Amino acid sequence: MKSNHWLKLLATFLTLLLLTGCWDSRDINYRSMPIMMGVTKEEGLFHVYFIIPVSVVSEQRNLAKVDGKGVTVIDAIEQVRKKIETTIDLEHIDFIVIDEELGEEGIEKIINTFMRMRDMPATPAIAFIDEDMNEYMELMISNFEEVGTPIFGFLEKQVGWDIYDPEVSLWEVYRGINSYTTNIAVPLIGSNRDLTMDYLGASVLKNGRIVDTIDSTEVMIMNLLKNEEVIKTFVTIDDTTNVELVDRAVKYDYNQIGDEINLTIKLEFIVIVAEAEDDLTDKDIERMFKEKMERDTLQLVQKLQEKQVDILGISNRMRARYTNSELKTYVDEIYPNINVNVEVEADIENNGKLRNLNKDDFKNWEE
Repeated sequence: MKSNHWLKLLATFLTLLLLTGCWDSRDINYRSMPIMMGVTKEEGLFHVYFIIPVSVVSEQRNLAKVDGKGVTVIDAIEQVRKKIETTIDLEHIDFIVIDEELGEEGIEKIINTFMRMRDMPATPAIAFIDEDMNEYMELMISNFEEVGTPIFGFLEKQVGWDIYDPEVSLWEVYRGINSYTTNIAVPLIGSNRDLTMDYLGASVLKNGRIVDTIDSTEVMIMNLLKNEEVIKTFVTIDDTTNVELVDRAVKYDYNQIGDEINLTIKLEFIVIVAEAEDDLTDKDIERMFKEKMERDTLQLVQKLQEKQVDILGISNRMRARYTNSELKTYVDEIYPNINVNVEVEADIENNGKLRNLNKDDFKNWEE
């Protein structure tokens, strides 16, 4: 009986240990959860900024900016932690802005640091900025408080993302830096006093360094070739002609003879005529659209081949044919020599034309 008594006491004690709760929990009122982070470098020191929501008694939503400097990114973050009484939790960061000059120096170590941090999510959107970081952060706060525009709303596909705008997350940048056959294009943004931001194209990274930039039209082509969704996408053919992309399909045909690789990129579009001169027929518009897309796509591919960077996913489709050691030099040696041809087909679903009542003689309307 005594043995059972002690066993019951021991079981009760162990149960109480399991019911002690989270010993390291902290009340939400003593936690600061940044939603945006900025990283720049000044006089050899990393300068890190955070934008943090501030609780207020009124219904007005306020934001605060805190910053710190250090010899490393982690050191700069720790300097910020020392400035405020609350605990900084990084799990809710949605947007990381990096100084473009840092991108030109190389951001591989910074990205690797973020991926190692246990409290940093892998999902924040990443962008470069080409202006003063402090002024940009101040403007983001004032725009949010005065206009109510979300700081990173335009990056969301369900909100305001457009196919002319690039979008990339932290883990995608990490993958692009460390992949043998995939490079990455990171959005280049600027501040806008009326809205949240302006898209200025994208910076192309190779080995973590910016080696080139692409404009909004080239970003659109990149997104189309990478099977991004077509969302109300208008393409300007010339000064008087615009079409809307309704759907599209992309096919890649490879043909290898010895060391020579031939690639044909086939793009098929369904479009609606949004704007055109009355004297243009559907065949005219299809031909003009076809020529423009073929020309612009081929120019982008050749531009990237010259820079030995692949942000279009061309090399990924060939990697299964090569050994791991061959893939290490694939983008530098094999990819630039691929013979690329672009073929575009377009079907007009709706020509959108209205009768000109001033010129129409009202004859044969029923035919």
